[in-house]
Amino acid sequence: MRSKLLLIVLMTLFSLLHALFSHEQKTALTDVFFNTRTGNIEIAHRISLHDAEHVIQKITGNHEDLTKSQQARKAFAKYVSSHFTVTQQDKSPITLNPVGHEIEGGHLWIYQETKIPDPSGKKIIIENTILLNDVKGQINTVNIRRARGVFTLTFRSGSSRKAFPIPPERADRGAG
Repeated sequence: MRSKLLLIVLMTLFSLLHALFSHEQKTALTDVFFNTRTGNIEIAHRISLHDAEHVIQKITGNHEDLTKSQQARKAFAKYVSSHFTVTQQDKSPITLNPVGHEIEGGHLWIYQETKIPDPSGKKIIIENTILLNDVKGQINTVNIRRARGVFTLTFRSGSSRKAFPIPPERADRGAG
């Protein structure tokens, strides 16, 4: 219950940030939350509808209205899944499971989750190429949230892969 409330608060905060991060800034935001209570990494991507529709048109060859087409939203969620990946330090992939998607305030939200990998001193590698090859000047911000703070990664064309240490379980005990 507490983690759902936190997710709602985080989604509300992202909505309020809409005024600060207008479309002209060409940004996409991803929130990665290590929820030790559920044992999951919860991921929420916020992408401008305008940019998402531009990309879905490239994918399908048709003008798609993401606000009206569930099929188009699913296709874009698949695009996000192939452009946002997480691997372990030994390069073994971490499967991100789709949770859902929704439209809110001019943005398309895509949700994913996975189990938190064994932290024993390892790092995870996040690769984020969402829109980087399709929108000139695109910047992707990934906020990694833990019980004790937020760590931010910034991705641009040519810098789409970054390492991050898996938080020790004891440091986040009681999160969520």
